[in-house]
Amino acid sequence: MKLLLVGCTFFAVVVRDVVHGDCHHHNAVFKSVLATDHECGIYLGDRTCDGGDCRKRCRGLLTRYWNDSLGVPSATINRFYRPSVHNLEYHERTECCLSDVRKKVPLMEVCRRADASISCYNQHYGNLEAEIPAFIPFTDLQHQQILQECLDILRIPDSILVGYVMHGIAKYAEAKCALRCFLLREGLYTDAAGPDLHRMSAQCEGNYAGEEFRQQASRCIRKLQGQCINKCELAYRIADECVNGDVELLQIFAGVSTSLSTNLTSSPTTTVIFPPKITVDIPSVFPRPFIG
Repeated sequence: MKLLLVGCTFFAVVVRDVVHGDCHHHNAVFKSVLATDHECGIYLGDRTCDGGDCRKRCRGLLTRYWNDSLGVPSATINRFYRPSVHNLEYHERTECCLSDVRKKVPLMEVCRRADASISCYNQHYGNLEAEIPAFIPFTDLQHQQILQECLDILRIPDSILVGYVMHGIAKYAEAKCALRCFLLREGLYTDAAGPDLHRMSAQCEGNYAGEEFRQQASRCIRKLQGQCINKCELAYRIADECVNGDVELLQIFAGVSTSLSTNLTSSPTTTVIFPPKITVDIPSVFPRPFIG
């Protein structure tokens, strides 16, 4: 009976620490270190790799801050740590530790490299907040699925997709509505509050959460929200005018749109709808019929 109670208690903690999308977060997922480690334990069992414990690498992969080709955690690992207010050199000490890891652990030994790198954060960066769920960034494939669903929901034809990829989002009202839907469904934006800068920092790996940037963006957002702008136009202008970090949000949307349109532009049956009041003097991307 005691064993059953312990098992039920642990299951309840894990479920609590994994938050899936709902009406407020839509498709966004939030996981804690505790829940992710439990998940990795199920996948890995007792397996080891290159003589190292692979659970920390698995944690980094599932929470999207680890990439084997880079061999060190991305800056978004900071979602799970709280630096001490008394330790002003935590960043420098962590970087120094990571530098030693790069020198001593070969890049090909991925599990040892991940274990040693993440240990640098545990020792020098701050307190690991293992039970607090954090936003999990979307992958490229997830981006594409969400955008395709938005296009289907809004009944935006392929011709519009190809058109705004060729001529720019600004010239198509439908593209702005697709952008708004995309941001809403990824939990990065709401009509009332605007963009969630902390989640955007994790998704874009940019410096969107800095205090100076937040203040500047907030002023810009309030100014636009005070104007008589429809919801699609507002979402576009906030992304275009107010949110300009290390990696712009519009670049991600444009990249996903380009990926979806690639197959369409290779088909001669796809007709491009040009934006209004635009003169096109470039050659067509579609083959011309042969006239004998």
